[in-house]
Amino acid sequence: MRGPNSHLPPPPPGLLRLARRLRGSERGAVAVQFAFLALPIALLCFGLLDMNRVGMQRRQLQDALDAATLIAARANVTTDAELDTLGDAALASEIAGLGITVPAANSTFKGGAENSVIGTVKSDLKPIIANLWTNADVSVTATTTVKRGQDSPVELVMVLDTTGSMSGTKLTTLKTAATSLVDKLTVGGTANVKIGVVPFAQYVNVGIANRNQSWISVPADYSTTTTTPGKCTTVSTKTTCQTQTYACTKYTDGVAYASTCSRNINCVTTAITPVTTCTADKVTTNTFKFSGCVGSPAYPKNVTDTDPLRVYPGFMNLTCATPLTPLTSTVSTVKAAITALSATGDTYIPSGLAWGFNMLSSAQPLTDAAAYDATGLNRKPRKAMVLMTDGANSKLMNASNGRHDVSPSPNPDSPATGANTYTAELCTNIKAKNIEVFTVAFNVTDTGIKNILKACASDDSHYFDATDTTKLLEAFQNIADALRNLYISK
Repeated sequence: MRGPNSHLPPPPPGLLRLARRLRGSERGAVAVQFAFLALPIALLCFGLLDMNRVGMQRRQLQDALDAATLIAARANVTTDAELDTLGDAALASEIAGLGITVPAANSTFKGGAENSVIGTVKSDLKPIIANLWTNADVSVTATTTVKRGQDSPVELVMVLDTTGSMSGTKLTTLKTAATSLVDKLTVGGTANVKIGVVPFAQYVNVGIANRNQSWISVPADYSTTTTTPGKCTTVSTKTTCQTQTYACTKYTDGVAYASTCSRNINCVTTAITPVTTCTADKVTTNTFKFSGCVGSPAYPKNVTDTDPLRVYPGFMNLTCATPLTPLTSTVSTVKAAITALSATGDTYIPSGLAWGFNMLSSAQPLTDAAAYDATGLNRKPRKAMVLMTDGANSKLMNASNGRHDVSPSPNPDSPATGANTYTAELCTNIKAKNIEVFTVAFNVTDTGIKNILKACASDDSHYFDATDTTKLLEAFQNIADALRNLYISK
């Protein structure tokens, strides 16, 4: 049976010979085809390379612009000219080494709606393919908006160590750091921020004006007159000793330092001709005044805010830190409180923590704060505390009268580690109210109190080990940035 094409005549012999010659020259045919396709393939490859270069530069430019706009938004400036100057400098730093050129005229940083900062930038890229026909660059652009205001009310209390060891450069730097934090939080005139200041040392000063409040127990100022009878004293011996010096460690309100100590040795007592000295009666008038210094109620009321009826003992003839400043949205009042800080006294950290806790509670003794966020999210309002200290506790609480005047034993100059228990318990109770806690150890060498401060913070990112003045300034700047809720909105 024939196939379907059996009726076709056979091909001519010449055509078969031509087909055999073409089949033998396949490599030549491929070379010809490649020659025709080489140009479009090259154009396609270089075009893809151009697209990749544009995409990469756009990503690099966007990242650099985001960083520069965040830097400009963090600054304490409000005018467009100031924002532009800062933003341009930051952008130049961010793109250094990337091979991207951006003239100052091609980038802008300015204030936007809702207390935001808007950054825009344009960079030119010379393409490989398009440039063959157009002789023109491709423009790569980026834009970003950074929100610099709070999206919820903020109540912040700064609990600041103003003990004697903070005198000099340390206190000056603290004032600069705290003022900078206030400026950053209130830039743009936001009314959503309230700030309070609690200076502390051995005691906290609640202000003389509060002496008649129901939560304080203090008598009225008074005077007493006493007469000391005169007496005669006879001395019939004399003691002489040699003085021996040795290296030792001393403490200034919990801050250790190397020193030289001395002691008497080889003492000899000898008889001398008796000498009698007599004094007359002495009349002394003593005035007792309240200067605002308060101690602590008995445990456990000294570490909680659950009892609004607890009473704090006020003490006469005590000098302590400058008065605390309750929560306020008046920036000038907060700055004045920071400027007035002075260094004196020993360290009792629980006192500062307790009054920082009181200030963030809406119940007595201080009532300027809003109620805690009922949702437990600490957003409306967002309550935060900054605790800064430069040393360990150096005093203990006297349980019998609430004074913070008990020295450690047997070495009264050593850290008062017994006060660490109250410090840690206060931190736990403060965080139990969902208050955000930042802690700053300023040039602290005592590992015990550093560990307590780290544990007191809300998390590791909220703890700052500021080993020098520069790091203290950085710590307060980072805290301000965290509280300002800076974020890239678009």
